[in-house]
Amino acid sequence: MKRITGIVCATALIACVIISGCKASETAEKGKYTPKGTYPIVTEPITVNIMVAQPPCVEDFNTNEFSKFMEEKTGVKVNWIMVPEQAASEKLPLTLAGGDLPDAFLGMGITFKDQTAYGTEEKLFMPLNKFYSDGTLPNLTKALEDFPGAMGFMTMTDGNIYSLPRLEVCYHCTNAAKMFVYKPFLDKLGLKVPETIDEFYDTLVAIRDNDPNGNGKKDEIPLAGSIIGWNDQVERFIINSFIYCDLDTNISADAELNTGYLLDNKKVDTAVNKPAYREALKFINKLYKEGLIYSGSFTQDSSQLTQLVESSAEPVVGFVAGGWRGQFSSLSGERFLHFQAIAPLQGPQGVREAVNFLSVPGTGALVLSAKTPHAEAILRYFDYMYSTEGTLKQKYGNEGDAWAWAAEGDVGLDGQKAIWKQLKPWNDKDPQNVTFIQGQTIAEISSFRLGQAVDLSGDYYAPKNLEKVLYDETHNLYKPYADVNKEVPPLKYTAEEIEKFSTVKQELANYIRQSAVKFMVGTMDINSDTEWDNYLKNLDKLQLSAVLENMQTAYNRQYK
Repeated sequence: MKRITGIVCATALIACVIISGCKASETAEKGKYTPKGTYPIVTEPITVNIMVAQPPCVEDFNTNEFSKFMEEKTGVKVNWIMVPEQAASEKLPLTLAGGDLPDAFLGMGITFKDQTAYGTEEKLFMPLNKFYSDGTLPNLTKALEDFPGAMGFMTMTDGNIYSLPRLEVCYHCTNAAKMFVYKPFLDKLGLKVPETIDEFYDTLVAIRDNDPNGNGKKDEIPLAGSIIGWNDQVERFIINSFIYCDLDTNISADAELNTGYLLDNKKVDTAVNKPAYREALKFINKLYKEGLIYSGSFTQDSSQLTQLVESSAEPVVGFVAGGWRGQFSSLSGERFLHFQAIAPLQGPQGVREAVNFLSVPGTGALVLSAKTPHAEAILRYFDYMYSTEGTLKQKYGNEGDAWAWAAEGDVGLDGQKAIWKQLKPWNDKDPQNVTFIQGQTIAEISSFRLGQAVDLSGDYYAPKNLEKVLYDETHNLYKPYADVNKEVPPLKYTAEEIEKFSTVKQELANYIRQSAVKFMVGTMDINSDTEWDNYLKNLDKLQLSAVLENMQTAYNRQYK
């Protein structure tokens, strides 16, 4: 707290000057704005500086076609200060400490913790409350109707909102911890899709021993995943046949989210010290020892997983964990067409859970510097992107080329009248300079996602039917086993709580994740009572009880 307090004291006078300066600048610029909700935004062109995290798939924000379109539409030219995506988390604090700030930050991974430190405490971010209520953001206001309680969720502990959100009601993402089977293997072996954990085990053994690819070699890999990748972890799917658990074993994952915490009748608890969790790890360790899980599943990333699935002359992998088939197979390849999702498996005690990823506004997408004199212009510029047209253009590309408005009779993913249709596959792998691809200020709300027209002619699993398949798999296979009341929602903390618990939570999360992997691969013996008791004692030493109490306090403050 000393560092933050010192900065707050040192910048108090500066903050006052900045705030008064902003007011003066905004008053002076009032005559330059057109009526709210109209375009262009300004009567005379202006230039603003925005720092943006640059993904590999966007060549140059300054020459990007969508950037040029936005400049023409709004009269606002953006000087994009590009930071490689992987360096954004390091660049942000350095920039804020340096004092020479851009007008705004886009897609820089600004968290609740950052908003507390640099907004609530240091006053470097501009509070945006008034803009949410004065008509400056009509498209965003409408889109937020899909998120009940959104304003409260985005409000920090000082009563201020410091950012514009990323809005994505990704239906299939809400239950993204999926498992897929290479269906031709089951057909060759005369097996049905497994429904229970015991049937799953028997199917893995059959794939290992009975040569379903027919090449005369014992080269099949019954089950594979990766530790780094979007829901590629095999254990995340399997553990939920024993106890509800959202654990992500990637050591770089968030210290609180996806660390095995859960809600039990609004009480914050954890799965990772329960007997059922131990039984799950025992089962996975058994699979590992019997060669039913690919050993690299606990060390590789998703690109290596894809190579494992695609590189062999004959298909070899039977079951693969992932958020969707494109996580581990080539969208244009033959094998992509034959992987099918399976439902959560019923465990020995009847447990059958689907992990929930809650749809909440992705705060921190756009944050304004407290000193910018162009707040209204910047906010109105990005508000267009929350419209249906703005979302389509920034993510997919140009009308008539990448997308079109739906025709009469077109049907959406949910069987209702469609709104728009996709004309070519979305691609975030190859560099391009037409769109922002992974738009931050975006509104992929329910009506948008489910309003995509579908054409089910030809192969159901073909890439053109991707969104329909994702919807159907989630709706039919996962939603029946999804209890959203078991997932702890994102929590906000005071500066004092952050200072007290951030290191504690990180050390605890590291231990939980590392221990899970060690138990699964056998470097720690999950069958040893002594080893398990030592693990539980270490959880206590790492202040698990205090962390749960802190989370409960934050939960009660926000949601009770």
